Amino acid sequence: MKFNFQATGIGSVPFTDPKTACRAVFDNFGSIPFWPQLPKRSFLENMYVQFSERLPGLALDEKNKTLHIDTSRVASDIEGVYQKYLDGDCDFFAVSEDHARGFYEFLDQLKGYPKGVEFVKGHITGPISYALLLTDQNKKSIIYDKDLFEVLTKTLSMKARWQIRKLKKLFPNVIIFLDEPYLVSIGSSFINIDIGLALEKFDEIVKAIKDEGALAGVHCCGNTDWSILLKSAIDIINFDAYNFTKEFSLYTADLKNFLQKGATIAWGMVPSSDAIDKETEKTLVKKMREAIRLLTDKGIADNEISSLITSSCGTGTLDEERAGKILRTVKMLSDELGK
Repeated sequence: MKFNFQATGIGSVPFTDPKTACRAVFDNFGSIPFWPQLPKRSFLENMYVQFSERLPGLALDEKNKTLHIDTSRVASDIEGVYQKYLDGDCDFFAVSEDHARGFYEFLDQLKGYPKGVEFVKGHITGPISYALLLTDQNKKSIIYDKDLFEVLTKTLSMKARWQIRKLKKLFPNVIIFLDEPYLVSIGSSFINIDIGLALEKFDEIVKAIKDEGALAGVHCCGNTDWSILLKSAIDIINFDAYNFTKEFSLYTADLKNFLQKGATIAWGMVPSSDAIDKETEKTLVKKMREAIRLLTDKGIADNEISSLITSSCGTGTLDEERAGKILRTVKMLSDELGK
C-alpha cells in the first residue's frame, strides 16, 4: 500500500467528551480516522494506565493517580495471565470502557462507516517505554526484571490483538501504532538497558499485530537511532518531522531499503505545541517539500516515498482550541500535498 500524504492522528486529544472527540477525528481524518485517548477525562486514560488491566501484581490508585507493580502479588497472578495468553483468550485482555471511552465511542461512530475511509488506526503503548516508566514498589523499572518485562509484553500483544479484532468487525483495514516515546533513551548513558532484549519485545508485538492482518506502525516523538527501526519489520515510522527531519534523513541507506520494501514514513510535520501559532498551511507545505527534497537529493526517488501526515505528537496536554487548530492544520496540509 502506497500512501499519498493521507492524514491521521496520534492518540491523545484534550477533549473530555468522547462524542466531541470522535466528531473532531472524523471531521479531520476522513481517510484514516483514529480512536482518541482522553487523558483529561480520567487518569484511567493515561497512555500507561489505559493498558494496565490484567498485569500481574497491578497496584492502581486512581484517586492519588499512581500505578506500580507490587511484586509480592505477582506470583499469585502470573500463572493465570500466562494461561489466558496460551489459550489465545483475547477477551481476557480487553481494555474496559472506563479505561477507553474514546475507543468505544469510536466503534459506535464507525458503524456504517463514513464514505472515504481507507484505514482505521488504533494504538498501544510500546513495551520499551512502558517497561521503563512502570516500576515496582521500590521504584525500579520493570524493564530490569526479565519475568515482569516478559509478561508485560505478552499482555500488550494480546491487547493489540483484541483491539484489532474489535476494529476489524467494523472495517477490514487496520493500522496499529506502538507509542514509544522512550526510544529516545536508546544509547543513553543514563539508562542502561539490554537493547537486544528490548527490541526483541518490540518485535514480538509487531509480529502479533501483523499476524492479525493489520499494519504495524511506531510513533517516537523525539530523536533516536532510526537505523534500528528502519531495519525492523515495522510498516510505518512516525516521527517528529517538524524538529528532526535532518537527523532522520541521515540514515540514507536504511531509508532506501525501508521504502523499497513498501514501508511508509508518517511525517509529524504539524507541531503539537505552541509552535503551531507561528505556522501556517503555506509555511508547513514549504517545510514538508523541503523535507522530501532532503531524501530525493540523496538518491531516493520521489515515487518511492510513501507518506502519511500527522502532528508531531499527541495533543492531549494542550487546550481544546489549540488542539483543534492542530487537527485542522494536519487535514489542510494533507489535502494540499495530496493533490
